[in-house]
Amino acid sequence: MPHTRAVSFDGDDTLWDFGTALRAGLEAAVRCFHTEGLAQHDGTPVTAEWLSKLRAEVAARPEWRDARIAEIRMESLQKATEHTGARAGFAAEVFDQFMAVRHDSVRVYPETLACLTDLAQCGWRLALITNGNSDPSRLGLDALLEVQVYADDCGLRKPDPAIYRHAAKRLGTTPESCVHVGDHPEQDVTASHAAGMRPVWLNRGGLDRPAGTAPSLEIASLAELPPLLDAPVAG
Repeated sequence: MPHTRAVSFDGDDTLWDFGTALRAGLEAAVRCFHTEGLAQHDGTPVTAEWLSKLRAEVAARPEWRDARIAEIRMESLQKATEHTGARAGFAAEVFDQFMAVRHDSVRVYPETLACLTDLAQCGWRLALITNGNSDPSRLGLDALLEVQVYADDCGLRKPDPAIYRHAAKRLGTTPESCVHVGDHPEQDVTASHAAGMRPVWLNRGGLDRPAGTAPSLEIASLAELPPLLDAPVAG
């Protein structure tokens, strides 16, 4: 692989375990409804799956396309309170509990810190490119990720290749000089490739490669990455 000057990473389910944290937040929200003795109008219990369905329905509405993800979550919880006949202000309480547990439950993968540290010590400039809102500073990664690009802040969102070009500009380089590492075949691999970056697909589950994706490399763990990019950057 040609030498590159920067490596960008997806966050959720790449650098840290987002799925487990999201589930914990949803279960905390469900407990809030159960504690109040609330159920759906037809008596069906409130579940994490139902809350996720409401969130997806809100996110799919055109008027919410450019909304911040926290706003979408809040709106979906407001819809849940309307369906359950909850008291005024309850949605905000559930939202606060969801966010607290969700953020507190995020854990970096065991190999993440060593991977980023090794790359930084070899002179790579490291960036985060994410549609999410997890905070690297709470995970001990803030100092290593010198550029952090959040969709909510820049107004660009994966799989738009423009968010990758924006990150490269902030890194002071070109997309062609960047590697991007992520777990999502479309949002990370196809989109970064379209922007001109060299995509690395992090395929922890050993999944079959989807048709149309073109990763430069495929790895099963972040521990595999530094040896592939171990030559110090010249200059």
